[in-house]
Amino acid sequence: MKVKPNKRQLVIGGGVLLVVLAGLAIGRSAQEPGPGTLDDAAARACTAFAEGQRNADSKQARLALADEVGKWSADSDNDRIAERAVAIGRSANGTSTAWKADATAFTQACRDAGWPTSKS
Repeated sequence: MKVKPNKRQLVIGGGVLLVVLAGLAIGRSAQEPGPGTLDDAAARACTAFAEGQRNADSKQARLALADEVGKWSADSDNDRIAERAVAIGRSANGTSTAWKADATAFTQACRDAGWPTSKS
């Protein structure tokens, strides 16, 4: 015996589905930090990374740069920049591919927060 849903059940089911989807969207956006503000510590981390990246051509140099950037970003209230700094710290002793990917992500986090890409 087949039971066919009536209009009321369909409307309630649709409403529940919308609430669930909205909840998922809100939960996902809360997990992804926005660009945040560029406080002094974040700006110093971004500047230190930009100035040192060119010379970070060995694992030792990358580790030293990641350490410096990590010290600055640890004092920042910008969660995204702090998270990206941790990522470059992890990849500093890894492959060049991982380092480059994390360096790009860190630089993008800096730009998204309003850090200048060039000095005027």
